Amino acid sequence: MLQVIGKRVTAVREARGLSQTQLAANAGLTRSQISRVEKDQQPGVLAVAVGQLAAALHTTSDYLLGLTDDPTPPLPVDWRADPERLVRVHRLVERVVRLPRERQERIMDAMLTLLELGDVANEQDIEAADLRRGASPPDPDAD
Repeated sequence: MLQVIGKRVTAVREARGLSQTQLAANAGLTRSQISRVEKDQQPGVLAVAVGQLAAALHTTSDYLLGLTDDPTPPLPVDWRADPERLVRVHRLVERVVRLPRERQERIMDAMLTLLELGDVANEQDIEAADLRRGASPPDPDAD
Protein backbone atom coordinates (compact mmCIF):
# COMPACT_ATOMS: atom_id res chain seq x y z
CA MET A 1 0.00 0.00 0.00
CA LEU A 2 2.89 2.38 0.69
CA GLN A 3 3.96 2.14 -2.96
CA VAL A 4 0.51 3.33 -3.97
CA ILE A 5 0.64 6.31 -1.61
CA GLY A 6 4.11 7.38 -2.72
CA LYS A 7 3.31 7.24 -6.42
CA ARG A 8 -0.04 8.98 -6.02
CA VAL A 9 1.30 11.74 -3.77
CA THR A 10 4.02 12.44 -6.33
CA ALA A 11 1.60 12.36 -9.27
CA VAL A 12 -0.97 14.65 -7.67
CA ARG A 13 1.69 17.02 -6.28
CA GLU A 14 3.25 17.39 -9.73
CA ALA A 15 -0.16 17.75 -11.40
CA ARG A 16 -0.94 20.60 -8.97
CA GLY A 17 2.42 22.23 -9.75
CA LEU A 18 3.63 22.02 -6.15
CA SER A 19 7.16 21.47 -4.92
CA GLN A 20 7.78 19.11 -2.04
CA THR A 21 8.46 22.16 0.14
CA GLN A 22 5.14 23.77 -0.82
CA LEU A 23 3.23 20.55 -0.20
CA ALA A 24 4.96 20.11 3.14
CA ALA A 25 3.93 23.62 4.21
CA ASN A 26 0.32 23.09 3.06
CA ALA A 27 0.09 19.69 4.79
CA GLY A 28 1.82 20.71 8.02
CA LEU A 29 4.63 18.22 7.43
CA THR A 30 8.33 18.57 6.69
CA ARG A 31 9.87 18.39 3.24
CA SER A 32 11.86 15.35 4.32
CA GLN A 33 8.64 13.58 5.35
CA ILE A 34 7.17 14.30 1.91
CA SER A 35 10.33 13.00 0.26
CA ARG A 36 10.27 9.79 2.32
CA VAL A 37 6.57 9.23 1.53
CA GLU A 38 7.18 9.73 -2.19
CA LYS A 39 10.17 7.37 -2.14
CA ASP A 40 8.20 4.76 -0.19
CA GLN A 41 10.65 5.14 2.69
CA GLN A 42 8.13 6.37 5.26
CA PRO A 43 7.19 3.23 7.18
CA GLY A 44 3.61 3.23 8.35
CA VAL A 45 2.43 6.62 7.14
CA LEU A 46 0.14 7.84 9.89
CA ALA A 47 -3.53 8.21 9.07
CA VAL A 48 -3.31 11.85 10.14
CA ALA A 49 -0.51 12.46 7.64
CA VAL A 50 -2.52 10.80 4.85
CA GLY A 51 -5.46 13.05 5.69
CA GLN A 52 -3.23 16.12 5.77
CA LEU A 53 -1.67 15.18 2.42
CA ALA A 54 -5.08 14.56 0.86
CA ALA A 55 -6.39 17.93 2.07
CA ALA A 56 -3.26 19.77 0.88
CA LEU A 57 -3.48 18.06 -2.54
CA HIS A 58 -7.25 18.64 -2.85
CA THR A 59 -7.88 14.91 -3.24
CA THR A 60 -9.13 12.14 -0.97
CA SER A 61 -7.31 9.83 1.38
CA ASP A 62 -9.14 6.95 -0.33
CA TYR A 63 -7.42 7.91 -3.58
CA LEU A 64 -3.98 8.16 -1.97
CA LEU A 65 -4.48 4.79 -0.29
CA GLY A 66 -5.48 3.15 -3.58
CA LEU A 67 -9.06 2.46 -2.48
CA THR A 68 -10.44 4.40 -5.45
CA ASP A 69 -9.06 5.56 -8.77
CA ASP A 70 -11.00 8.83 -8.65
CA PRO A 71 -8.86 11.64 -7.20
CA THR A 72 -11.77 14.10 -7.20
CA PRO A 73 -12.86 15.06 -3.70
CA PRO A 74 -16.57 15.31 -2.93
CA LEU A 75 -18.15 18.74 -2.94
CA PRO A 76 -17.60 20.51 0.36
CA VAL A 77 -20.49 20.75 2.78
CA ASP A 78 -20.63 23.52 5.34
CA TRP A 79 -22.04 21.61 8.29
CA ARG A 80 -21.56 24.64 10.53
CA ALA A 81 -24.69 26.05 8.90
CA ASP A 82 -26.71 23.15 10.36
CA PRO A 83 -24.82 21.30 13.10
CA GLU A 84 -27.95 19.36 14.11
CA ARG A 85 -28.02 17.80 10.66
CA LEU A 86 -24.39 16.76 11.07
CA VAL A 87 -25.23 15.05 14.36
CA ARG A 88 -28.18 13.25 12.74
CA VAL A 89 -26.10 12.12 9.76
CA HIS A 90 -23.37 10.91 12.10
CA ARG A 91 -25.86 8.92 14.20
CA LEU A 92 -27.35 7.41 11.05
CA VAL A 93 -23.97 6.36 9.70
CA GLU A 94 -22.95 4.89 13.06
CA ARG A 95 -26.09 2.75 13.10
CA VAL A 96 -25.78 1.60 9.50
CA VAL A 97 -22.12 0.55 9.77
CA ARG A 98 -22.97 -1.71 12.73
CA LEU A 99 -25.47 -3.67 10.63
CA PRO A 100 -24.62 -6.80 8.67
CA ARG A 101 -23.35 -6.02 5.17
CA GLU A 102 -26.52 -7.33 3.49
CA ARG A 103 -28.71 -4.94 5.50
CA GLN A 104 -26.33 -2.07 4.79
CA GLU A 105 -26.72 -2.73 1.07
CA ARG A 106 -30.53 -2.83 1.32
CA ILE A 107 -30.59 0.45 3.24
CA MET A 108 -28.30 2.14 0.71
CA ASP A 109 -30.43 0.83 -2.17
CA ALA A 110 -33.59 2.13 -0.47
CA MET A 111 -32.01 5.55 0.12
CA LEU A 112 -30.89 5.79 -3.51
CA THR A 113 -34.39 4.83 -4.66
CA LEU A 114 -35.91 7.56 -2.48
CA LEU A 115 -33.46 10.12 -3.86
CA GLU A 116 -34.26 9.07 -7.42
CA LEU A 117 -38.00 9.32 -6.71
CA GLY A 118 -37.41 12.81 -5.38
CA ASP A 119 -35.55 13.72 -8.57
CA VAL A 120 -38.44 12.41 -10.69
CA ALA A 121 -40.91 14.32 -8.55
CA ASN A 122 -38.94 17.54 -9.00
CA GLU A 123 -38.68 17.04 -12.75
CA GLN A 124 -42.43 16.44 -13.08
CA ASP A 125 -43.47 19.03 -10.47
CA ILE A 126 -45.07 16.41 -8.24
CA GLU A 127 -45.15 16.76 -4.50
CA ALA A 128 -43.06 13.98 -2.91
CA ALA A 129 -45.95 12.98 -0.64
CA ASP A 130 -48.19 12.53 -3.70
CA LEU A 131 -45.53 10.41 -5.40
CA ARG A 132 -45.27 8.12 -2.35
CA ARG A 133 -49.07 7.71 -2.37
CA GLY A 134 -48.94 6.76 -6.04
CA ALA A 135 -50.67 9.86 -7.38
CA SER A 136 -50.36 10.46 -11.09
CA PRO A 137 -48.39 13.41 -12.36
CA PRO A 138 -50.45 16.42 -13.44
CA ASP A 139 -51.57 16.29 -17.07
CA PRO A 140 -49.77 19.15 -18.84
CA ASP A 141 -52.52 19.29 -21.52
CA ALA A 142 -55.36 19.64 -19.02
CA ASP A 143 -56.45 23.25 -18.64
